[in-house]
Amino acid sequence: MKPIKKTATYISLAVFLLCVTFCSSSNGKELEITNINPSPIRFQFKLKSIPKELKGERISYTLQFYFCPDSKAKDCYTPVSTKTQKIAKPLQSSIDQITFQEVIPNQWTHLSIRLEGIEKIQGKYSPGHNPFWIQNTDSILKKQNITHEFTFVSQENLIPNRKQEELASKFAPILVFHKDKKYLPTNIEKYANFFHPKEYTLPNKDIRRKSLGQTTWNYVEFPDLRDRETQTHLYYHVRYAKTTVSGTTKETLPGFRDDGNYWYEVGNGDMVISYWIWYDWNEGPTKFGNIHQGDLESYALLVSRDGKPKRILLTGHDHILLDTDFRNINSLKNHPILYVAKGNMGSDGGNPTSAYGGYTVKLHAGNALFNYISDPWDVFPSFDPENSILIIPKDLSEKDLTSVKIGSGIKDKSIQTKEDSESDNLPEPTRYIDARKMIKQKIERLVAWEEPGWVDQTADKDPDGHHKVDPKLSSFFKFRGRLGKHPRSDLRIRELHQYGESPENAPFKTNIEQHYTFESPKSERSYTDREGNYGPKFLGDDSTPQK
Repeated sequence: MKPIKKTATYISLAVFLLCVTFCSSSNGKELEITNINPSPIRFQFKLKSIPKELKGERISYTLQFYFCPDSKAKDCYTPVSTKTQKIAKPLQSSIDQITFQEVIPNQWTHLSIRLEGIEKIQGKYSPGHNPFWIQNTDSILKKQNITHEFTFVSQENLIPNRKQEELASKFAPILVFHKDKKYLPTNIEKYANFFHPKEYTLPNKDIRRKSLGQTTWNYVEFPDLRDRETQTHLYYHVRYAKTTVSGTTKETLPGFRDDGNYWYEVGNGDMVISYWIWYDWNEGPTKFGNIHQGDLESYALLVSRDGKPKRILLTGHDHILLDTDFRNINSLKNHPILYVAKGNMGSDGGNPTSAYGGYTVKLHAGNALFNYISDPWDVFPSFDPENSILIIPKDLSEKDLTSVKIGSGIKDKSIQTKEDSESDNLPEPTRYIDARKMIKQKIERLVAWEEPGWVDQTADKDPDGHHKVDPKLSSFFKFRGRLGKHPRSDLRIRELHQYGESPENAPFKTNIEQHYTFESPKSERSYTDREGNYGPKFLGDDSTPQK
């Protein structure tokens, strides 16, 4: 009897282990669902508010099934099945729908449903997320029914131009530079007569090669005009904070974000003001690299519906450098005081923007060897009449800069918590600086960035009723690609130079850094590099902003 009992015990243990293994694997692989006995799934798609421009167009729906439990897997972006359903008749009204059945693959994790044949209205009207993404779940198989409604909305900005301009002017920056900074911000209009787009081959690692099958991208090569038309212009765009971009849902596979397909919603009325500062040249952060023509540095503000500042977000080096409460920075009459770094080793720098002066951040150059050879730094200027210069908004006068507050201005240090009192967050002594002699020049012009698809088009929902723009800016507003003669990175050992990528064109829909503003500045964040960080150097309160 003992051997039999022993065998029974082993069998019981084996069954138990199998049970545990099955349960844990099913919990850990939620997306790896296999439909052993596939049966047709019913699909029903509706179109609403179809723009009149699509009347007479034949559209279709493409279904692409992916097996992608790990989005970093090598073959993740090869569909396991592609099916297309065409609508028999051309569109004739503002609504349409289709119902059909399809047998789905045995094994899939993600499904993209793309509405095609709408090229005429791209950049003018959005059908919502396109493609629309679905993740495979047990409920999908049980229902055997997938429905979706594509509702078209105008991509025109809902905020009147006058209000956009008032807000942009109100929060235009006071820019602080080292007095020996070679390349101060200028303007892109001076390149208007040299706008001839070209194509270049995308790097092999570019994710668009996998997700979109895209092998090339666009750029514009400009002549060297560093010493011509040095007038500073500031570019801006004001939108409601509740703005959505196609391809940003949690179900979407990486690389399918479509910056040209977005839509605005009023939400709670909060707005984001995005700014871009144009430099003719980027030379830094060391002489070794990152050298490229053109540079668009940017920051964004979150403001309430009545125009009160809430948060500021600064980007640079393809990162969020700072996202913090507006009271944690110095400002004068709502104008944030921002510092532009130069590099080390005599480099003019990569033009990153900080809300604090007088500190450095050591940057990663890619690997330990390059760190040793180039040792790149961002060196931010101090607010110092002897060593720094200013570019100021046009509405400020010399008198306004007679006594500029630098520091938190908080007199009662007891309100600081232990957490706040770490070395980087200790309030620096508040100083009042006569900055009148620091003024180098003024921001001569604020330029609103028009919606690319609506440039010079007849308006539909726009509250101003028009989309006319300066002819010198028309090509820039409509262009998707890079601005400058260095469209991709190029390491030249013999020259000891690293030529970096020229910047993606604004506005925020296409700028690599500015995609962060779609999150809306919202939480305490700052970037830390090899040594140092761009985080708050003091914590302020209602008394910190200078009226």
